[in-house]
Amino acid sequence: MKTLKGVFFFVFMIFTLGFSSTLFAQTPNLSIEEEVIALTYKIWKAEMNKNMTEMNKYLADDYTEFNPTYSTRVDGKKLNVTLSEAVSMNSGTILAAEMLNPKVQVYGDVAILSYNYAGVNQDIDGKLTNTKAKSTRVYVKINGEWKLAHANFAQDPNNE
Repeated sequence: MKTLKGVFFFVFMIFTLGFSSTLFAQTPNLSIEEEVIALTYKIWKAEMNKNMTEMNKYLADDYTEFNPTYSTRVDGKKLNVTLSEAVSMNSGTILAAEMLNPKVQVYGDVAILSYNYAGVNQDIDGKLTNTKAKSTRVYVKINGEWKLAHANFAQDPNNE
C-alpha cells in the first residue's frame, strides 16, 4: 500500500509540475531575424496608414537613406521625417507590400536585412502600379530596441 501511495504521489507531482510549467511558461522569444522582419512590417503598416509619426519612431536619430527619388543620400531622421510627411500628403495608397527572399545577417547588435520588395500602389487617380525593388536595411540595437540606422532602396531594373 505504501508503494502504491508513493506511485500516486509521484504521478501527481509529475502531472502538477508539468501542468504548472505550461501555465507559467513564457512564449518563446522571437529570433533576431524574426524580430527585424516583424519590425519592417510594422514600419510598412505605418507607412500604408500614412502615420509618419509611428513610422519614424523606429528610425535612429542619425538615420541615412538612399532611394530612387533623390540623387543624394538623405541624412538624418529629421530630414527623413520632413520628406516623408510631405510625400504622404499628396501621394496615393500602398495597397500591398510584401518581402520576397528576405535574408537577415546578424553581427552582435547590428542586423542587416536584404530582400526584394513587391508592392501594389494606387495613385490619387485610382491607377494601379506594381512596384518591385531591391532593398537593404541596417538595424542597430540601441538601448535594447532595434532602430533602423540605414536603408538603401533601389528600383528593380525590370520594373515596367
